[in-house]
Amino acid sequence: MNTQNRLMKKKFTQIPDFLIIGAGKSGTTSLDNYLKQHPEIFISERKEPNFYGYELNQLSDFSVKSEINHYTDSVTNLEDYLNLFSSAGQQQLKGETSNTYMYHNTAAERIQHYNPEMKLIAILRQPAERLYSRFLHLARENELPTDNFLDCLDKESIWWWRNDLVKEGFYGQYLKKYYELFDHSQIKVFLFEDLKNHPEKLFKEVFQFLNIDSGFEPNLSVEYNQSGFIKNKKVDAIFGGKGIINRTMKFILPKKIISSLKGNIQVQKKIQSLRSKNLHKPKLKTELKQQITNEIYLEDIKELQKLIDRDLSHWHSS
Repeated sequence: MNTQNRLMKKKFTQIPDFLIIGAGKSGTTSLDNYLKQHPEIFISERKEPNFYGYELNQLSDFSVKSEINHYTDSVTNLEDYLNLFSSAGQQQLKGETSNTYMYHNTAAERIQHYNPEMKLIAILRQPAERLYSRFLHLARENELPTDNFLDCLDKESIWWWRNDLVKEGFYGQYLKKYYELFDHSQIKVFLFEDLKNHPEKLFKEVFQFLNIDSGFEPNLSVEYNQSGFIKNKKVDAIFGGKGIINRTMKFILPKKIISSLKGNIQVQKKIQSLRSKNLHKPKLKTELKQQITNEIYLEDIKELQKLIDRDLSHWHSS
């Protein structure tokens, strides 16, 4: 069997059954980790492979360092992508999470190309709040686009040309393509406040949507991927996501043990709690949130509520 035929045969057995397509800083990391607990679900340990968004690109398509880094960090080869799901059980649904699918130009078409029956899950956050959370996330990573969050109001700034900043909040614009290409029954959209206020209800709906045991109750005690300014850089250098302990463990421990530690609720609870205590999380001022909403996102919010048939007036009313 030649390589092409082997890949085609493998494609239909290992291509995912569902995707979490974003948006970033809206609860996707929590969703990813909580869904992994369900015995009928296999989610790629590699979060954000971004395959469908970058598959048709080449390195030469990018000139900006941040874009080059993001492309080279992604999985762009079909066989490598399929191998992410090689450990899935025969009866398990396969899925992965890539926030870039929300806004990458070709992602929706490529997803449909590989699996027209793909189920798609999105979780969305009030866009001004999402943008501010992204700012805090980049502060945590020491990768701020600019030092002042107010710069997001300047349409000539980096805040407007990078996909993960202002642009990512135009959910209505991006989801419209998915609703045009896929049957609406294949798309499930949640709000960040659903996850915060009624998580048990949300997961029951997710499991029903995926046609698996909806009585399963995941352990929701770990709060993942919290953002903010680092209080003590020495502590972060040891215990942070890129700290000495984490890097050393990845270097010396077998992948199976690393995977086991990632899946251990008590271990993750201690790690996330320790990291959270080392973060300063200043709140977004109400007046600024309203300004960003009205000046940037208001029309898109109104289009989104029509698209998903859900009242979003609380996102833009003062």
